Amino acid sequence: MLMIVLNFTAFGPSIIDPSGRRIPLPLTPLVAAHVAVSVAFLLVFLAQATLVATGRTDIHRRMGIFGALLAAALIVLGYFALVGEARRGFDLSGDLSSQPAPPGMEVAFIMSPVIQLLLFGILFGAGLCYRHRPELHKRLILLAVLGILSQPPMTHVISHWRALHPWAPLLFPLSSAVFLAPSAIHDKVVDGRIHPVSIWVPIAALAVQIAFFAVIAATPLWGAIAKWLVG
Repeated sequence: MLMIVLNFTAFGPSIIDPSGRRIPLPLTPLVAAHVAVSVAFLLVFLAQATLVATGRTDIHRRMGIFGALLAAALIVLGYFALVGEARRGFDLSGDLSSQPAPPGMEVAFIMSPVIQLLLFGILFGAGLCYRHRPELHKRLILLAVLGILSQPPMTHVISHWRALHPWAPLLFPLSSAVFLAPSAIHDKVVDGRIHPVSIWVPIAALAVQIAFFAVIAATPLWGAIAKWLVG
């Protein structure tokens, strides 16, 4: 439910009222499809969590195939939506114009969330592989959705509020750490001990994101890779 509220807060205004965007152009069919699949995925995730909480694991297993297909579609559409944004020179609402990229690195700047799509795919895929081991499955899926998919909407929320811009270098890793923490907190409160997945996966995911955005994303090498991906 938190993820649904966060995504609506971040993207809803730009989708519902295009005139409020910094660059008021209508949604492309690709972006509209990405929005539809994202909403469907979050609703299915909520349904899946509810089914497990109420003991209906039989239905949960049957719905898992649909959830996996939606996750795959989310990754594919998310990637091509990024490519489309890079070719246009701005994201859905033009928010990136409030955080100008270094000259010649505009494409690399817009394509940088591809690392989060990759991390989401790895964690969600691992969760599916361990679907017969609930203690691993539920933690990997939760970390994939809450820990990784929370960052694109957080980027837009921070971009919308100009007062937060000076704090952006701190807020991005801090928000990522906050959204990666609930699995460990739950383990400690409910089980009295933290499961290794709840410790090491968040640490690795946070380290990869910090290393990428703080170091790699600003390099000419990533700039060349991003242009190749877009071209």
